[in-house]
Amino acid sequence: MLVWQKSSPMRIVLAFAVPVSSFLLVGCGDDGGVSSKPPVASTTSAQSAADTRASDAAVMQQIEQENSPRVVSFPDPGKAESGEYLDAKLPMTAFNLYNSKRNWDETPNDIADSIVDAFKVRNANPELFRLVAQRQSEKDTFKQKDLTTAISVLVAEEAGKTKGSNLVKLSSDDWLPISLSPYDEQAKGFRIDNCLFSDKLEYTYLEKRSASSMSQSPLRCYLNPGPTSYYIGFQGGSDVLLDVSDEGLARKIEASRGTIKIDIYGYVRSIERERFAGEFGPQRYVLIGPQRIDVKDSTTGKVLYTKNI
Repeated sequence: MLVWQKSSPMRIVLAFAVPVSSFLLVGCGDDGGVSSKPPVASTTSAQSAADTRASDAAVMQQIEQENSPRVVSFPDPGKAESGEYLDAKLPMTAFNLYNSKRNWDETPNDIADSIVDAFKVRNANPELFRLVAQRQSEKDTFKQKDLTTAISVLVAEEAGKTKGSNLVKLSSDDWLPISLSPYDEQAKGFRIDNCLFSDKLEYTYLEKRSASSMSQSPLRCYLNPGPTSYYIGFQGGSDVLLDVSDEGLARKIEASRGTIKIDIYGYVRSIERERFAGEFGPQRYVLIGPQRIDVKDSTTGKVLYTKNI
């Protein structure tokens, strides 16, 4: 399931009153006439205006920081054998990676609230599904507290399963079709034609006024295979070109663009939690940096082309 639910940082517009510098006019000279000397700016007023501008800039910087996501980033550990990559589409992958790699604390209540909708994990972790459902229906305050603690302990145990993992694989299929754009003769290659690979996070004012601009530059979307608060996506996808200079191979790929399968291998590039006014929001993100892309024949499964990044 692809979603476009990432909340952009809250945009707060503040109006600041900037004092207008006053000017001291030098009055009459000895002859009683008006002095020809130019006006002299008040040092006090000029300093006050500068201080106000500095204060305004500091406030805006603070607002931006308080509405920026909390982020922890990771280096590329290098490529590995295919079997070492976690399946991005499994219900517990994004959930476990996020909880094993975040470097900030989250309360038991916060964690339990993040999986209020645990339907997608009912088969992957029946006990977690049971505890979450029981907590939802429990009216006794103390029993609910005990369930919250039990959920927090189970989440920590689950996260421990992926603590040493940093590699993720995403394969296209009928549930998640991923296609290529038409062959670009000038660039001599293909690009992945899917919003998952877009690095665009918001439209400019001018783009919003043009339907064609918005359709040509889709915003980044995310996978949500597990609990609804946990998303998985890609960073750096917009720059990836599947360069195919061999015309024969390019023709073969072009002819089967509608049916080819694609495997995308990558590493956990960052973990993010959205924030508003300095407080955590509900959405959590696992962002993957691509390492390798395999383009495969849908019938035989044979790899037609590999792009190492």
